[in-house]
Amino acid sequence: MKKPLRYGLIGCGGFGRFCLGEYQRMPELTCVAVTDNDEALARKTADEHHLAFCPSVEAMLKRGDIDLVHLATPPFTHMNLALAALEAGKHVLCEKPLALNVMDAERMVRKAQERNRLLTVNLIMRHNPLCQAVKAIVNSQVLGAPLYATLVNAAQDENLPPAHWFWDPAKSGGIFIEHGVHFFDLFEWWFGAGTLLSAQEIRRPGTGIVDQVHCAVQYGAMTLGTFYHGFHQMRSRDEQSWRIIFELGTLTMSEWVPTCMELDVTLSNEGMETIRKILPDSEVRVTDLYFGNDQHPSSRHRNRSVDLRAVVSAGAGLEKKALYGRMVRDLMRDQISAIGNPGRQRMITEANGVSSLAWAEAAHQMAGQRPLSPVP
Repeated sequence: MKKPLRYGLIGCGGFGRFCLGEYQRMPELTCVAVTDNDEALARKTADEHHLAFCPSVEAMLKRGDIDLVHLATPPFTHMNLALAALEAGKHVLCEKPLALNVMDAERMVRKAQERNRLLTVNLIMRHNPLCQAVKAIVNSQVLGAPLYATLVNAAQDENLPPAHWFWDPAKSGGIFIEHGVHFFDLFEWWFGAGTLLSAQEIRRPGTGIVDQVHCAVQYGAMTLGTFYHGFHQMRSRDEQSWRIIFELGTLTMSEWVPTCMELDVTLSNEGMETIRKILPDSEVRVTDLYFGNDQHPSSRHRNRSVDLRAVVSAGAGLEKKALYGRMVRDLMRDQISAIGNPGRQRMITEANGVSSLAWAEAAHQMAGQRPLSPVP
């Protein structure tokens, strides 16, 4: 049996500690040491998990018993921490975004290449089985072309007081960069290359806080995508919705880590079998059967051949927190496998970290260059 990969945690905030708990379930990975600017928090985390406490990042990077560092720190710290870790010969798993801008991200990637180390961003959404099912549905073309896809994220700000670094673009990059990279990456994975069409931002009245952003992207020749992120809800009303309109059906999901999916489709029997193969554990409720002329409708000036209309319901098989934890572990497991087998193709690579950031930076800049004008 191979020895487990040894890692050090930099950043003992809520998410760093959540990941620490999940990674402790992985026999192929072991945490050695932790550090944080908040010494008391780092000591408490070390004591609770029986780990070594490092008084500084520099002390951690000098350790010879650490192969990888996990950067669970605010975005403005990522570049310098990653460069130092890579220079010390460590692999790096970085929380999103990779950096505050593409120029810094590319500098980080070059350093990783020079040192022959992995530099991965924790873009976990591709590891959600329902997101993988969306990819399979798009690739199969069983529902025809995806015409419109949207994400509406009405997020809580109850845990984000006015002085929180999240609201300071010099520290977070702004909403598109700090948060939007997850979804830019996912839509690009689903629909391919695209073009940013427009982007807007709205400041909370009486403050300098940007709490709403929106943008539109065209993917390929016919798919329009839109993203809305608003951080303005109480915790109990935090909600997200996904909707993709295809030529032959509509797909909906909810929550930022989706645990269930519903498809409303009009298909031939053969098409329905393809859906069943992609979603083998789904529940299918046929709502209509077609006969004679009704089996040959048209849309988009094309003749169709259909036998039924059905609602297909599918789940991820886990509740949200358990699924979230599995996604975190699966991404790390994928990186560990690639460290042991350098030629192995990873689900998330350095290129994905840079590409998702490029989308986000472009949207951030476009939104800032187009302030809303008062209505006459």
